[in-house]
Amino acid sequence: MKRYHSWLFLFFVALLLRVVAAGYWEYRAGAEQFYFGDSDTYWKLGQTIAHGKPYTYGDQTIHRMPGYPVILSPLFLVFGDNPSIRAARFENIFIGTLTVFAAAWLARILFHDSALALIAGWITALDPLNIMMSVLVLSEAPFCLFLVLHIGYWVKAFRSFPTTHWRFLLLSGLFAAIAVYCRPSWLYFIPFAVMFGTIFSLRNYKPILQSGVVIFIICTLCLIPWWIRNYHVSGHFVSTTLQVGSSLYDGLNPKATGASNMEFVEEFRNAELRLSNNRSDKATENTLEYRLNQKMRQAAVHWAWKHPDLAWKLAKTKFFRLWNFQPNEESLSNFIVTILVFCTYCPVLALGLVGVIRSMFYDFSVRLLWIPAVYITGLHIIFVSSIRYRVPAMICFSILAAWVILDVAKKFRKI
Repeated sequence: MKRYHSWLFLFFVALLLRVVAAGYWEYRAGAEQFYFGDSDTYWKLGQTIAHGKPYTYGDQTIHRMPGYPVILSPLFLVFGDNPSIRAARFENIFIGTLTVFAAAWLARILFHDSALALIAGWITALDPLNIMMSVLVLSEAPFCLFLVLHIGYWVKAFRSFPTTHWRFLLLSGLFAAIAVYCRPSWLYFIPFAVMFGTIFSLRNYKPILQSGVVIFIICTLCLIPWWIRNYHVSGHFVSTTLQVGSSLYDGLNPKATGASNMEFVEEFRNAELRLSNNRSDKATENTLEYRLNQKMRQAAVHWAWKHPDLAWKLAKTKFFRLWNFQPNEESLSNFIVTILVFCTYCPVLALGLVGVIRSMFYDFSVRLLWIPAVYITGLHIIFVSSIRYRVPAMICFSILAAWVILDVAKKFRKI
C-alpha cells in the first residue's frame, strides 16, 4: 500500500506541476494564442482531419506528418469548430504525465528495481523543459511518449532473445511508426541504433541486428499508407514531408545562426513562381511544393559543400544551443527560469554521463538509453537547434541518472 501511495503522489505532483505551468504560460502568452508558428499548422490540420477535408495547409499538401493533428482532431469533434486552445494544452498535459510513468516503466524493465523506476519518474516529472513541452501545443509531448514505448518494447524483445516474443517486436515497430508520424526526424533512428549498437557489441550483434531489422520492417509497413498518399498527391515518393528542404536550408545557409528563421521560404517561392511562368505545362508537372523542397535542399547542400569551415562553425554553435543550460530565446529566458533549468539539467546530465560510461559494461538494451542523445545531436548540428529538441534524450538520461543515484545510495547504506 505504501508503494501504491508513492506512485499516486508522483502522478498528482506531475499533473499539478503541468497544470500550474499551463496557467503560468497562459498568463504570460495569452490563453488563446500560439507562441510557435508550428502550433497553428498542427491546429488547422487537426481541424481538416476532424471535418474530413483534404489534408492540406494552404496550398501545401505534404506539410506536416499527420500524427499530432490526428491527436488534436477529436477536440474539433467534441467541442465544435472552434475549441479552446486550453483543451489542447490539457490533452498534452495528460500525455506528458503518462510519459513520466512510461519513463518509470522503462527503468523498471531495464533494471528490475521499483525504487530506481520511482526515482526516474520523479526526475522526469520535475524536469522544467519536460513540463513546458507538456503544455505547449506542439508534437513533442506525444513524440516523447511513443519514443519511450518504442524503446521499452525493443528492450523487451532484445532481452527475450532468442525466444523473442513477436508481440514485443510488433509493439516496438508500431510505436516507432507512431513516433515518426509525430516527428519525421525519428525515421532513421532504428538503423542508426542498430549500427551504433553493433559497433559496441561485435560479439553479440545477432539479437541487435535481428530485432532491429524486424522492428524497422514493421515500422516501414506502418508508413506505407502515408507514402502511397504522398505519391498520389505529388507524383513523387516522399518518405516524410516536403519540409525537409526548408528545414535543411534553415540550418545551412549564409545567414544561418543555429536558430530558426524561415523568412527565406518566401524568396524561394517567388523565384520559383517567376520561373514557372516561363515554362511549358510539361515542365511544371511537379507541384510547386515539391520543386521548392528540392531547390532548398540543393541550395543547403551546395552552400555547406562550398563553405565547410562555416558549416563546421555552425555545427558547434548548434551543439551548444542544443545542450545549453538556459533557454536560447531571450523572450523565454529570465533569471528564475535559468536557475531552474540549470539546477535540474546539469546534475541529471552529469549523472547521466556517468551512466553512459557504466553502460559500456552492459548489453545493448542499456545503451539504448543514450543512443537517442547521439542521434538527436547528429540531427541538430545539421538542422536548426534548440534546447526543446533534447527533451526526449533527457528522459532517457533521467533513467541513467536514477541508476547512478540508487547505486550511490546503496553504497552509502553499507558504510
